[in-house]
Amino acid sequence: MRITQEADYALRMVSLLTKSGAVFSYGTVQGTLFAPSMADAVAVPVGFANKILRKLSLAGIVKAMRGVAGGYYLLRDPKELTIKDVIETIDGPIEISKCLSESCDCLNNPNKDCCRFHNVFGVLNQMLVERLDRLTIAMMVDADLSVCDLLETIK
Repeated sequence: MRITQEADYALRMVSLLTKSGAVFSYGTVQGTLFAPSMADAVAVPVGFANKILRKLSLAGIVKAMRGVAGGYYLLRDPKELTIKDVIETIDGPIEISKCLSESCDCLNNPNKDCCRFHNVFGVLNQMLVERLDRLTIAMMVDADLSVCDLLETIK
């Protein structure tokens, strides 16, 4: 499994919204960012940024506001929005092996429960998912947390 470049950009854009304070909090919008400025900040073409923002919007993570003071803002609380949430919004379910997918018919061992690879990959996949679900966007942008602190969170 590889986190796509699109998911990486989505994480950076959501982090940018969080850092800039473009969030929905206590019933009001605190600020917004325009797609072109976010695209520029994460070094991605505006069209690609819009595609990412559309996916994030459909998932209820960000919202667009029209008008002069318009732009995008974070709809979800960054203290509750996890790295896993954003990655799965863009890339779909996290699966380190094709055999973990329900739709996969294994040609090597049709009975997945008896397959050593399937069982080991399943445990590793669950460990990865659980750790990505522990890291919130708020934690990732918190300048007071070191990389060591973040890594300690996922041990």
